[in-house]
Amino acid sequence: MSTGTTTGAVATWFAGLSGPVQGTIWILIAAVCLTAMAATIRHLSADVHTFIIAFFRIGLGFVFMAPWLIRSRLQGLKTTKTSSFLARALATTIGSLGFFYALGEIPLADAVAIMFTRPLYGTVFAIVFLGEIVGQRRWTALGIGFLGVLVMVRPGFEALSLGLAAVFVASIAGAAAAILIRYLSRTESPDTITMYMVLFTTPMMLVLALFVWETPTWEQIGWLSFTGLVGTLGQRAMSRGYAAADASIILPMDFSRLIIAALFGYVLFSEIPSIYTAMGGALIFASTVYIAQREARKARERAATAASTTSVPE
Repeated sequence: MSTGTTTGAVATWFAGLSGPVQGTIWILIAAVCLTAMAATIRHLSADVHTFIIAFFRIGLGFVFMAPWLIRSRLQGLKTTKTSSFLARALATTIGSLGFFYALGEIPLADAVAIMFTRPLYGTVFAIVFLGEIVGQRRWTALGIGFLGVLVMVRPGFEALSLGLAAVFVASIAGAAAAILIRYLSRTESPDTITMYMVLFTTPMMLVLALFVWETPTWEQIGWLSFTGLVGTLGQRAMSRGYAAADASIILPMDFSRLIIAALFGYVLFSEIPSIYTAMGGALIFASTVYIAQREARKARERAATAASTTSVPE
């Protein structure tokens, strides 16, 4: 059987799977790719400045996305939501810089676990900026999630380092980016969302990198190229996962990244996650999954109400 025939058979098999199963597979692929990227950045951060790492990570994404752009003959760039793409790029720039810096300062599993507070901030953003009404149950879930953060950080027992501060800023920016991705995915393809992120974010990263520029060695360029490859693949897989299934299904599977990060940290950097990381991560996991399920249920109820209103018999 030729390679093309095998690829076609796999594509046909995958297309026959249900949306939740497809979403789960995509999100697991994203988890492996993005954790591999984070581990590589942690390795590089000892010798390469954060701005330079971020520039290569984003800029090389354009190289890896170029074949798709050529095949689509620029059709994939047609959009009416340029301002939303630009806002997403700004949030991604802030989030990436904060996360990349933190990877060189705190354990890998801790950085990944704190980044999972993004849905908590996302809920707060929905309350403040979208006027969303939140009931007692979701307020309780939010409280449990932020309690998980306190368990991990243990203020008063552990000093607040720049690494911790950076990852908190990154998680807030990541929440803003995630809301924009969810909004854009209603009308834009996953490839278009990824491509615009690369196009708008690369110049921002380049300007910052020029202030601290030191030409990387060939070995470092190899590792930087790897971060660009797996980072781009991870982002595409993440976008496809959210497009294929409801967030209430995707979010629990995305927490596999924390387990993978703990394994990578142990094997590559001899880091053993503390009991506080495990306990805090479990609380954050429980609260964000509950919030996602409540949001999905409310969305289905709104859709059902709208359908019944528009289908009144004459």
